[in-house]
Amino acid sequence: MRLILTLVVLTLAACSAPEMPLPGITGKAGELVVVMDEEKWKGQAGDTAFNMLSQPIYGLPQAEPTFNVVHIKPEAFTKIFQTHRNIVVVHFGEEAKPRVDLRNDVWASPQIVIEMWAPNEETFIELFSKNVDRIIAHIIKKEEERTLKSYNAQRNDEVINELKNALFVNMSIPKGYNIARQETDFMWIRYETKDLTQSILVYSEPYQRQNTFTEEGMVEVMDKFCKLYIPGPDDGSYMATYTEYPPQFTETALGKEYATEMKGLWHVEHALMGGPFVTYATLDKARNRVVYLHGFVFSPGKNKRNYMRQLETILHSAEIIE
Repeated sequence: MRLILTLVVLTLAACSAPEMPLPGITGKAGELVVVMDEEKWKGQAGDTAFNMLSQPIYGLPQAEPTFNVVHIKPEAFTKIFQTHRNIVVVHFGEEAKPRVDLRNDVWASPQIVIEMWAPNEETFIELFSKNVDRIIAHIIKKEEERTLKSYNAQRNDEVINELKNALFVNMSIPKGYNIARQETDFMWIRYETKDLTQSILVYSEPYQRQNTFTEEGMVEVMDKFCKLYIPGPDDGSYMATYTEYPPQFTETALGKEYATEMKGLWHVEHALMGGPFVTYATLDKARNRVVYLHGFVFSPGKNKRNYMRQLETILHSAEIIE
């Protein structure tokens, strides 16, 4: 009888035991582990996956990949790799139906795991090619969510409140960023070390021009404000769009609002300085004005992909205060 009671107690205790939390993720921002059979990886399937996942990003002064791809053989995919932040697992099998599953927090948190099934290389290549844009966007969005969570935990409320009061824009700005310059309808917010400058410009103008939400219009306004307020190191030098490298223009959204996006390179007229930028234009209907959110990086000799993604995370958090 005592043995039965003991077993009942142990069973109840086991049923009520809380689940162990998942470990935290490992790996650096922008890294991606691909788990694939060695033979397939060395063939067309691996070439397709690697080339598409590591394609160069538009708008950076030197070639940098979308992701830093690391290949792992299935038999080597042990716990040490299972906690990585971004994972693509490819399953081959004659009876496998082509499928893509986007999963979260499988072995760690906050983790992205993309599982793919295909009966052969030809089917995999077709499946991957059709879904690669969705896969890339999903991973980048998750990376952004991780960054934003970190920034929200270390908000610079002084700068955030000043931006709200001056330009009616709310944005998740972390500590380390400070106001470098403030004018009517303009604010320059900057993070600076000896090797890196990350800058955010917020400026606005009345909604009057016909070409506001076009590449030409965005370049015109950006260059106007930068010439006025972003000087170079020498007299007469100032920041401008480097139009010899055509900016990439797309329609998008900021929150629920329509926006246009432009990515490209900036330089300083009459000085040897430059780097990447991203700009958004969106309409503040309540005040009949256009708000521009502009991020740029200056970090000579350094890779800039992750710095730009950090800035984009901040800009994507922007909301117009009604």
